[in-house]
Amino acid sequence: MLAQTNSFKQKVKKSIYAPEYTDKRYVEEYLNFHKERFARTANLIKGVIKPTDKVVDLGTYGCLVPVFKDIFGLTDITCTLDLQENALSHESTILHSASKGEQYPFIRDRFNLESPFPYPNDTFDIVAFTEVLEHLTVDPMYTLSEINRISKSGAHLVLSTPNCASSLSFYKILRGQNPFIFPHFIKDRSTDRHNREYTFKEVKSMIETAGYKILYIKAINVYYTTWKKQAAVSLIEICLMLLSFLTFGIIQGKNRGDTILVLARKQSAMKERHPDFLYYP
Repeated sequence: MLAQTNSFKQKVKKSIYAPEYTDKRYVEEYLNFHKERFARTANLIKGVIKPTDKVVDLGTYGCLVPVFKDIFGLTDITCTLDLQENALSHESTILHSASKGEQYPFIRDRFNLESPFPYPNDTFDIVAFTEVLEHLTVDPMYTLSEINRISKSGAHLVLSTPNCASSLSFYKILRGQNPFIFPHFIKDRSTDRHNREYTFKEVKSMIETAGYKILYIKAINVYYTTWKKQAAVSLIEICLMLLSFLTFGIIQGKNRGDTILVLARKQSAMKERHPDFLYYP
């Protein structure tokens, strides 16, 4: 499941660029920035996904739709976005490929991910929840409870989210910077920002508490931008591993990648609605 060949990686990256995106800034600032994560996510689910699966990709503009269709052969694809004008919406949408004339049809639903999902129980085989957890503002375990509810027994959840205790975060702290991957406010007053980033242990506990058995979890590095930054972050990782050894594990040296990537299978209903490590009082 975890071996990732360069040919598969290139196939995924080519697929995400297939549609004709009118927003060039979206391509330059989002797709280019996240293409390595898309490849790692697709590689993670390729061992469990089937062409007959019903998939929902939460909180996305549909950038994985070409991957679901071209690489995995899926035809039943739903994507969700936040509300517009405070009204639920459900529409059929198509991404178009300018070069080959390909069509990528999917359903787009708009609703608040921290409110009840507009789907019956046991609807989906695959739930993609990538780079969304950190955007939630009020009650992340409620969202996970809804994900559990709409998932079939044995359904798979693929999740990614920034690791706020990564070596990259240490690097930023040592430079006097904010440790978040995306700490910025948005000039047009959009709420589409990172409200809370999580640690490896928090994410692991949240997924298990939500009723899932973790099949794979790892903190990986996908956001290096320069060789100097990569060298500095690698040095920090070595120092943390050494400190872990010298303190008999009191200081955690492992799981310091900048992105937490998870594949889990639904095992039961949610075990605890408000775990103490996450909620107060």
